[in-house]
Amino acid sequence: MELTVVQKEILQELINLYKEKNRPIKGTEIALRLNRNPGTIRNQMQALRALDLVDGVPGPRGGYVPTSKAYRVLGVEEEGKIIVPIYKNGERIKNVKVIKIEFDTVSHEKCCSSKIYIEGDTKLFNIGDYIKVGPTYHNKIIIYGKIIGRDDIHRILLIDVMRVLSIPKINVGDIGIKEVFCLSPNLTLKEAAKFFIEKNISGAPVVDNGKLVGILSLYDIAKHIDNTNKKVEEAMSKSVITISKDEHIYKALEIMNKNNIGRLIITENDKIIGIITRTDILKIISGQI
Repeated sequence: MELTVVQKEILQELINLYKEKNRPIKGTEIALRLNRNPGTIRNQMQALRALDLVDGVPGPRGGYVPTSKAYRVLGVEEEGKIIVPIYKNGERIKNVKVIKIEFDTVSHEKCCSSKIYIEGDTKLFNIGDYIKVGPTYHNKIIIYGKIIGRDDIHRILLIDVMRVLSIPKINVGDIGIKEVFCLSPNLTLKEAAKFFIEKNISGAPVVDNGKLVGILSLYDIAKHIDNTNKKVEEAMSKSVITISKDEHIYKALEIMNKNNIGRLIITENDKIIGIITRTDILKIISGQI
């Protein structure tokens, strides 16, 4: 694919801005960066969209986003960071990634089908396989479905969509619990358990002289049920994972899943300002569906 010097310049700047801001980019932003006329950018964007190098996002907060094809055309190394994975029967399929999703049928009340365009071998999939696509890079959309057809020439999987999940663009500081109940490391586990019941919580950070030193959960107490006179500091987890209030809730889920934990301490400038649990996030997600 041959692009003009101007098109390459615009496409590269779009990728740079998109990586920097992680949102659709306005044509005026590109024009400002390149010191070019906004009309020129607008005209070139139409050509780049026709070449499937750019997608347009409508609405007041819309703009342009680069497609995976744009990264390949420019040979940008960061392309690997926006891989959209695909799973078959619960297992991620290596060397296969999704490059385009089209909802083919949405008007029928009893079915919804989708075309999944992939890079890789379609023969790794068979009719009847259950697959999961995503999350997508920007909107964190996950699609669950069952394969009902396959086009090996154009590398398309046709699926019967069973469920679509979207993780909203919300920061952890927006939904985290602001009132944080903390424990002293010198309390006994019996006292901590009573405290949990009174406050109707299942875990709490442990603070000593204003410093976060650990975290205690009901599970930790249960492990020492034969000796509840032990001190909190003896049973608590000293490896405390925190998260900034400005991080996306999807990032919080990733951290929880990776570390097999159910809550994170929210911090700002190294100070505890809240706590977020897996349940908090799942309530937000399930409320959309």
